[in-house]
Amino acid sequence: MTELQHTSAKPRRTSTKRSRTGCRTCRVRRVKCDEAPGKCKNCTSTGRSCEYDLQRLPRRVIAADTSKSIEGLVLPPELAYGLCWAMTSDERRCYSHFQHHTIPTLMGIFESPLWQRLVLQMCMSERAVYHAVVALSAVHQDSEMYGSPLPGQDLQNTWHRFALEQSGRSFTALYKRNASQDPRLKEVMLLCCLLFVLMELVRSQYDRAFAHLHAGLRILEEMMDQEQVSLVESCLMAAFETLDIQSTQYGVGGPILFQEDNSAYQAGLIFEPEWTFPSLHDARQAFDSLMNGVFRFLGKCWGLPEATIAMDYGSLHQKQLRVISQLTSFSLHFESLCAVSYGSFNRKEERAADVIRLIVRNSTLAVRTCLLRDQAALEYFTPEFAEHMSLVEEILYKFPERPSFTMDIGIIPPLYVITGWCQDFSIRWRAIEVLRLWPHREGSFDSNWVAFMALEHMKYEPVLYESQRDIVANAFEILSSERGRWFNSQRDMYSLDDALSSTKSLKDWSCVRNLLNIKGAIA
Repeated sequence: MTELQHTSAKPRRTSTKRSRTGCRTCRVRRVKCDEAPGKCKNCTSTGRSCEYDLQRLPRRVIAADTSKSIEGLVLPPELAYGLCWAMTSDERRCYSHFQHHTIPTLMGIFESPLWQRLVLQMCMSERAVYHAVVALSAVHQDSEMYGSPLPGQDLQNTWHRFALEQSGRSFTALYKRNASQDPRLKEVMLLCCLLFVLMELVRSQYDRAFAHLHAGLRILEEMMDQEQVSLVESCLMAAFETLDIQSTQYGVGGPILFQEDNSAYQAGLIFEPEWTFPSLHDARQAFDSLMNGVFRFLGKCWGLPEATIAMDYGSLHQKQLRVISQLTSFSLHFESLCAVSYGSFNRKEERAADVIRLIVRNSTLAVRTCLLRDQAALEYFTPEFAEHMSLVEEILYKFPERPSFTMDIGIIPPLYVITGWCQDFSIRWRAIEVLRLWPHREGSFDSNWVAFMALEHMKYEPVLYESQRDIVANAFEILSSERGRWFNSQRDMYSLDDALSSTKSLKDWSCVRNLLNIKGAIA
């Protein structure tokens, strides 16, 4: 008789696909990772450290998530098809961060179809744009976590290396298409140039940023000469015009698109009394053209020593009066628009109008004082500086939403004027505190750098203004206890000399030239 062998069958585990794209902590814990930008929710909710592996490839193509909106912005239908290539986990993380964090912050003051539509559409079909977007998002994440670096500081951390690797991939994709006859190629190149400019600005690599800017502007010049500029979307053209105007503060050869014969004065923007702005959009366009002339004049005058001003005062004073006239005329017409339409503006339009009003008023004060080097003469304007500081604080109180990065100028230029020219150090310190408490970037203007330069000025000016030494000593005592990218135990190791030795364009910045003039006068 055959003995039956009975064996107990082991229950079989249900086969499931294991995620290979999540963070290391979730993989070790064998839990599903939601791969949220920044840090996943599993780790943040339990206080664990969240880190991702670089270049960990997923098993399948990751499609864009079109079920979500970006602060009310519904992604275009074209995105429903997703990307047509595989994404690494780090690329996916950065791309998601770009959609849900970088785009909303870039539209912090003025809306633009560039970020609402064009960039996202091109990411779907252009590898070069996609990798440039990932690179920008990587450094944006790093700046939000650790703060913006100062020029010349070491950037050899994980996310900055990853950004450089992604920008290299973008360059490679552009190079492969360089011989193409595709009429869209130049617009792709321009968009990549813009993304590279912004990436390097966030990294405070100004020489590289301005090199990319000039490359894009040269492409635009060629297209203008060949009457091909109609192939470039107006929102992309406007972005280059904005950065071109801002570059005048740094003595890097701009502006290119706004030549001398196209300035606000020559273009007829001395507005007729009976004419008004039809809309806030029209006022914004006139404002951009106006600020071109203002920035050019201030950039030239701020760094001039007193002897040079005295030698050429007649010519400088005539230009000063002309710029003041432009600002006054714009202000009158802009206030007429606000008197009629401000009550119907939405929240973002209100903020845009308030920022334009602040910048125009502050620019007028800056132009009126830019040729003065005498302490007693500058002290006469202290009440106006105090009023402008209150206007900045009022805007911050009214609009607590504070983007970390936007292309448009906002409160940083006015705060720079206050920290550089106001003779009351208590008001300067209020401006520095705002810069310190809201670290952010507005195009080529960085709050960290303005705060650093303001402190450098205050190091030397107490020699001239002994009565305000206590304010300066108190400022440095407070700041020495701070923590962050440049407020740390090694803060004293960073100096202006470090910045000048690593960034060539710094020497032509008006704020640096002004500081060097002060140091030279003391010596």
